[in-house]
Amino acid sequence: MKHTAFIKYLALLLVLVLGLPLFAGCASGDTMTTEVFDLTNPSSETSAQWTVGFGQAILPYPEDSDEPIYIAGYNQGWEIDYILDEQRASAVWLDCGGEGVLLIGIDCIALSSKTVNDIRTDLAAKCAEWGCAVVHIYATHTHAGIDTLGLWGPVCMEGKNSDFQQILVEGAFDAACQAYENRRTGTLTYSSAETVDSLRDSRDPQVYDPFLHQLRFKPDDGSDGTRIISYTAHAESLRGDNTFLSRDFPGEMSNIFKAETGDNMMYMPAAIGGLLMTRDFCQEMGFVTYEENMHYTGRRMADYLLAIPEADEVVVEPVMTAARTCFTAPLDNTAFMYYRFLGILDTSAVPAESDTGYALETEMSVVTLGNLTLTLIPGEIFPELVYGGYFDDTIAASPENENPMPLVEIAAQYGYGNLLICGLANDEIGYIVPPNDFLLSEEAPYFDKIDDHKGENHYEETNSLGIRTAHRIAEAFEATLKALNEAGK
Repeated sequence: MKHTAFIKYLALLLVLVLGLPLFAGCASGDTMTTEVFDLTNPSSETSAQWTVGFGQAILPYPEDSDEPIYIAGYNQGWEIDYILDEQRASAVWLDCGGEGVLLIGIDCIALSSKTVNDIRTDLAAKCAEWGCAVVHIYATHTHAGIDTLGLWGPVCMEGKNSDFQQILVEGAFDAACQAYENRRTGTLTYSSAETVDSLRDSRDPQVYDPFLHQLRFKPDDGSDGTRIISYTAHAESLRGDNTFLSRDFPGEMSNIFKAETGDNMMYMPAAIGGLLMTRDFCQEMGFVTYEENMHYTGRRMADYLLAIPEADEVVVEPVMTAARTCFTAPLDNTAFMYYRFLGILDTSAVPAESDTGYALETEMSVVTLGNLTLTLIPGEIFPELVYGGYFDDTIAASPENENPMPLVEIAAQYGYGNLLICGLANDEIGYIVPPNDFLLSEEAPYFDKIDDHKGENHYEETNSLGIRTAHRIAEAFEATLKALNEAGK
């Protein structure tokens, strides 16, 4: 991210010297509260079965807006030049005889908790009418969409377009309504496909999940099915010089599934911190443009899933539970504080012990589907914090700092397995970095990125809350699973 040094330090000086109030909120301290949702079938005489509905709304480009429209993901102040394909809001309704869960995916870079809460507020009356226990909203993390966080406007300027923000909220509402109206009974299956030479991990250790994970719903009436795909990759196959609006390769996958199978598709970014992205196939495939690279990437990923034999799809038992933990994470990042001072970020925070005197309020959620554990994380978590990974003094930049127990090990201790990860869910708190590989510039921490003793760049720390975030995520995950177990006894 680019900054103008004089302006950023002047703004930070004003914040620190004048003590200007930056955040609203009345709570304080190290808080964590967990809620378990009752999704049980109200009639023990009725056999449980899956009921699933899909809805989708195009989020039209606000051509008549009086405000500039910036592309998010790489450079500041870059406006969109051309529309390859428009962003969408997709929604899936899930229930197995009791109250339901709504999953809403937005084709965008990320969503703040304020935008998530705006969508939930709009849907509150409908959810009460429908019997929807909880709504989860996530971003597909396309780097070719309109700025929905505000970070990619010109230096020191808000980058969001208010007209598009309203379009986004209304589109999420429309998609959710369609998903409820389109409910069908049917069979839910799980399958996975290993991708080969398809990912690039920019930081050691080389730890990531190479599998495409697929939940596939087949309605009893033979109507269009629904696929929910989770994969460990940023949606940025168009790369950094792109100024075209696009859903990137997940949109291409969606188009392929619709054209060739009739199925609808939602894409979930998994543990993509680190930085995980699809490989650049241009040179080896002889492509001239990154648009070709995007089409090829989507085709390649879709083909992996289309090749799965139906006999290999495992039926998911129609049993569902859900819980959510609201918690605070220390805000040590003074750059984030600076963005808030300028009105760029609107994330909720409260007074707490941290380098800035504040903590962000956020949430972690779990939805179990049969023996699958869908884990919704409010940021871009490094894969080694989920799956574990080997670190020693020659690899880790800060080996004196201890990492939390990996999420898969925490899950196993509570009897949960088969983790499916959905990142950037219900909030965007930035990169969630392993503490023993966390490195900051001594001269300008969080403002300037730095290289470690191996020459490896530590950009991700500049867009993290701080070194303690990983432990708070692990603690919230454990609290969520513990509450689910206690509720089931």
